[in-house]
Amino acid sequence: MKSIVFLGTNKTGSSYEGIKAAKRLGYEIILFTNRTIFVEEREEYNEIDDVRLLNMSDTDEILTEITNLIEEGKKVVCFISFLDEYVYLAALLTNTLCDIPLTYEPLQIMTDKILTRRYLAGKHYTPFFKVLSSTETIEDEINELKDQFPVIIKSPQSNGSKDVILVENARECKNGVKQLHRRNPESPILVEEYLEGPQYLIEIVVYDSTITVAAIVEQEVTKGERFIITGYSVCPELYLERLSGLKETVSSIIEDFQLRNGTCHLEIKLTNKGWKLIEINPRMAGGAMNRMIEEAFGFNLAEQTIRMYTGLEPDLRKKQNKAIYTHYLIAKSVGTLLKVTGWDSAKQQAGVLEVYTKAEYGQLVTPPRSMGQRYGYVLAAADSKDQARESAMNGAQQIKFYVQPV
Repeated sequence: MKSIVFLGTNKTGSSYEGIKAAKRLGYEIILFTNRTIFVEEREEYNEIDDVRLLNMSDTDEILTEITNLIEEGKKVVCFISFLDEYVYLAALLTNTLCDIPLTYEPLQIMTDKILTRRYLAGKHYTPFFKVLSSTETIEDEINELKDQFPVIIKSPQSNGSKDVILVENARECKNGVKQLHRRNPESPILVEEYLEGPQYLIEIVVYDSTITVAAIVEQEVTKGERFIITGYSVCPELYLERLSGLKETVSSIIEDFQLRNGTCHLEIKLTNKGWKLIEINPRMAGGAMNRMIEEAFGFNLAEQTIRMYTGLEPDLRKKQNKAIYTHYLIAKSVGTLLKVTGWDSAKQQAGVLEVYTKAEYGQLVTPPRSMGQRYGYVLAAADSKDQARESAMNGAQQIKFYVQPV
């Protein structure tokens, strides 16, 4: 039997959707992970045939385990990951050991936000940025930003809005820098222009140098302690030709990275200065994104990614065209979760396709400081964006979190 090795996975979302897709395609699933839950609760993850617990930060240990697989007679057709930290290594292994011509060099740049900004410096879609790297001169460098405020400061490996802070002035910037340095004293800090305008997520698949936009997703951003995306909309009325200049900007970004075979997603804003790249990630988006795209267009993007990694041409033809809206659930206050009600009522609302909650009783919940602190979602379908959003919001209003303050 042919095998696919997954480097890491989450328990749900696009990364585990990839495992399910590979299983449906008839492959043996081997998981390399440092998360013991996939061994301890093995019966919950029956799509996985073989779990190997490893130090995923140790490339030599991973390579040793690959040698073990080969000696065991495993016929590995590809290595794949839907997680930022392992995407580059998976593509490199697939290219070199499985002879599948994936483009892996740009993926390493995409995983580091400072490398990405420097690589794309001077491009029309790149906003103002600055790197604060010297602790000796950092205060002077912050004072030099006086004409640029407000700005965003972030760590170079941040994802899911973690370690991303909006600062309005030099004092807030200095406090924010101290906060980031407490987490990682040695890490440089990226300063970026704060941009206003509608924000979109663009799912990209490149096969044999042909760029396909698999989905354009409008994002609804909630601004609290962090910028948290609480709404995602995929709809028939949202397409490249309607968004002037987007196709050309997307093509420029992918061509500048020289991506020939691979996937990624962009977060991009339409500003009064044109389209500006917020960030690029070397994988498809996580969370409910795979499910949204499948409900909207009838193809499974995780499955098509698997096809590409095994050397087959992905099939991204739309089989349907529905409006889908996903609203994410967040806590309004800090406390211990006592109970969640309204799940069944939410599912019964017109247009609602799925209700998912991940918060567990007794868990400490908090207003979100990262995307990982969203506690579920309601996914709905309709004929138009507004109808789908209304259905999702109606469903979300049925769900109540009861919290004991701490």
